[in-house]
Amino acid sequence: MVETHHQNAAVASPGGTPQESFLAINHVRDNLIAPKDRKRMAGLWEKAVKFLDENESRIRREVQQVSGEEFHVWRWLPNNNLNKSNSQNFVLNKKSKVWQGQAFETMEGSANSLTCSPTPCLKIRHMFDADVEFEDDWETKVQDAILEKCGEGVKILHIRVDRGSREGCVYMKCMSQDDAGKAYRALHGCWFDGHLVTVKYLRLERYYERFPDARRCTTPLKPSNNQRLSMQADY
Repeated sequence: MVETHHQNAAVASPGGTPQESFLAINHVRDNLIAPKDRKRMAGLWEKAVKFLDENESRIRREVQQVSGEEFHVWRWLPNNNLNKSNSQNFVLNKKSKVWQGQAFETMEGSANSLTCSPTPCLKIRHMFDADVEFEDDWETKVQDAILEKCGEGVKILHIRVDRGSREGCVYMKCMSQDDAGKAYRALHGCWFDGHLVTVKYLRLERYYERFPDARRCTTPLKPSNNQRLSMQADY
């Protein structure tokens, strides 16, 4: 079902879009098990889901927003036939973490943007999937992607990638509330590496409780290189 859905989405929209190339796990269940049998077969279904998570490399579990709500979804990974050449292609693809367009409007005046940023601190969700990150510098690539997307006009003083987060969370402190508002509008609702990124504000006191070292950060951060690799997607 997941593979067929991926193929149909690619045909319906040449090049494919992240919104169309995954299926909610509950939707797959509801198509396979009749309503009257779901309670009785709940244990078996959980075993099937666990089996796929642990043994099926062609399916990746993610968290995505569907009709405004977050769901666990399955995404089909094409061109992965478990042979050497395709495994190399998968590694190459994973090295390129790129921004892939915007799901909804966040510019000033839109329904998804506050008129005034309440704090200089942000919590960014779905920037990575801890289960599939294997490169030594993946945290640097995630940080670079945020800095590149926000641009030089946004002064960011502190970034912490929560590498153990199941939601792919990154925490960020900007120089001012105005900078935080610009960062919010640049990041919230964008697709990155197949994930829909969402952003919310954090109270400054709460941020300092969690990251006391952020108090000493006064110099704006810059990407590790000037190649803007995360911005080079052909979408």
